[in-house]
Amino acid sequence: MNNTPLISVLVPCCNVEKYLRQCLDSIINQTYTELEIICLNDGSTDSTPDILREYEKKDSRILVVDKPNSGYGATMNLGMKMAKGKYIGIVESDDYIEPSMYEILCKEAEKENLDITRCRFIERNEVTHQDEVETFYYVKDNGKVFKPVEVPTSLLIKPSIWAALYSSKFLKDNGIYFLETPGASYQDTSFSFKALSMARRVRFLPDVLHNYRINPASSVSSPGKVFCVCDEEAEIRRYVKEHGRYEELKGIMALRAFGSYKWNYNRLGPMKLKRAFMKQWSKEAKIWFADNAVTRKNFSRNRIFRLWIIAYCPFLYCFIKKV
Repeated sequence: MNNTPLISVLVPCCNVEKYLRQCLDSIINQTYTELEIICLNDGSTDSTPDILREYEKKDSRILVVDKPNSGYGATMNLGMKMAKGKYIGIVESDDYIEPSMYEILCKEAEKENLDITRCRFIERNEVTHQDEVETFYYVKDNGKVFKPVEVPTSLLIKPSIWAALYSSKFLKDNGIYFLETPGASYQDTSFSFKALSMARRVRFLPDVLHNYRINPASSVSSPGKVFCVCDEEAEIRRYVKEHGRYEELKGIMALRAFGSYKWNYNRLGPMKLKRAFMKQWSKEAKIWFADNAVTRKNFSRNRIFRLWIIAYCPFLYCFIKKV
């Protein structure tokens, strides 16, 4: 490609010595070579820093940034501020990507002037030892260039922010950053929704180009951090209201929150944690009803009934069959 734009690849790292080499090898061996690879070491205490320095010496495109542990959101925001590329990509340090990922995404982004270019991925679960390929079957006009707010189902996809390429100008112009909550998880949730809700030109490609690893140490596997998803939903509401989009988006936001909270409730083991979370869920469900966000436009009758139970008779929820 002539006059190829620079892509800044952000690689957040924290105690990932087991997977880091495979991750970095998959990036430096990309068929698209105009990369700035910013490795952000978030206070690792294992051999992660040594591996990063080894690769920094081997490839001049790699820049290693050592910082005290401050959490995923703060780490990613630092990387975004440092990035010089026309586009920003993200690769989690326990994942790896296919050799042609950035060549395919960048070619499409340039051709269609896209804010977000997204690919499919394989979820490689080292807990269940079962792999699953992500699909976009529920997104209307899948494969075409579209505006997400005109295709509401696209706002319900898994965050999976690493399976995408973002226009740096688009992110900066719209003030799209991560929520900085030290020690929290799921901080890709609000970032993903903010980006999709503001984007005007997006395309979901059919190519399977990213390998997302779920390992026993993944934060998604932790039963702790009960209210992290609540922090992310609050950040979504704050951002949407700040940009004057609440009335437009409240219905799809309520439906998205319903799915996110149901997943979080089901993953919690001890009943004590479930009760604590249900108390917060009930409080927020009442707000959605008060704001007329729960309507048949977005919710099925079944889900309206279940959300009503959560809001006004939460103690009955455990007796209702899962949807």
